[in-house]
Amino acid sequence: MFDPAAGNNSALLITEQVLVFAVFVGSVAALPAFIEFVTEMRKRKERIDLSLEDELVSTLRPRIAGMDELLNSIADLIDRARNPAAYQDLKIGNEMLIIGPNQTGKKSLAQKIAQLAGMDRVVTVFNPRDSDALAKAKSLVRGYKRQKVMLLLPRIDLAYQQGNPEVLTELDALIETTSERQNVLVAATTVSFEANSDLDNIFGIKFVLPGARVGKAHRVEIPEDAQRMLAEVATFYLTEAKRRSFVLQGLDDQTFCERILESVINPAEVEDIVALCETTALYRKRSKQATDLVFTAEILELAMARVVVG
Repeated sequence: MFDPAAGNNSALLITEQVLVFAVFVGSVAALPAFIEFVTEMRKRKERIDLSLEDELVSTLRPRIAGMDELLNSIADLIDRARNPAAYQDLKIGNEMLIIGPNQTGKKSLAQKIAQLAGMDRVVTVFNPRDSDALAKAKSLVRGYKRQKVMLLLPRIDLAYQQGNPEVLTELDALIETTSERQNVLVAATTVSFEANSDLDNIFGIKFVLPGARVGKAHRVEIPEDAQRMLAEVATFYLTEAKRRSFVLQGLDDQTFCERILESVINPAEVEDIVALCETTALYRKRSKQATDLVFTAEILELAMARVVVG
């Protein structure tokens, strides 16, 4: 006698067996792709590990023989990185570019700056052309909310020489977003440097070591309307500085602005120069080298040399 229940159970069993077989066949077919995926993930992790280093500043032993004079010349910038709250009204990013020949201690200099500035950690991206390493570095830096961090990018010029638009966009975004944080100092090194290049524009502050290879600027003729705009920008930032109690000493407003306009080609350079004048003047008052917040001709020339290179 036919049993409907038994027939249904048999059909169900056959269906389950077919499904298991199909899953097995599908798994076998997908196995090479899965193995390839796992292998690529492992290689990616190994590549990031080779390209990235996160170190305690206390463990660093930078060798900086012959750089004492340079360190003394940037004492104001070190103090600003060490005591960001004292300089919080100054509108300039916390990024610096160290320009010098191979094997001249650029990375060691950056590490020493991290020590003197009281940084807790240094996150180094040894290969700034690796977008995965850049993304990981950004994640690490963002994770340090209560610690002071230096993001170090050695030989950043290699990324710009390669010219990969996607990587350069990620690199620029990394520098811009991290340098806006008060607890982060971005430092990069380069062997080659061209004035008015993308690399020049992304960094507001530059240090040039002896023997550095620096391309001279090809200063284009600035139209009259652009000259007037730059003059207005210089006057505006000087007026804002004076409103915050900075004063000129040994030069007047017109001389100050005209000297800036001899070298700058865009408003960002004007803003950076005035902000660096403020930085030096504030540091000298903090360190009791001056009684007032003064801009001198020497301070102006120092600021311009840090911004306009070549």
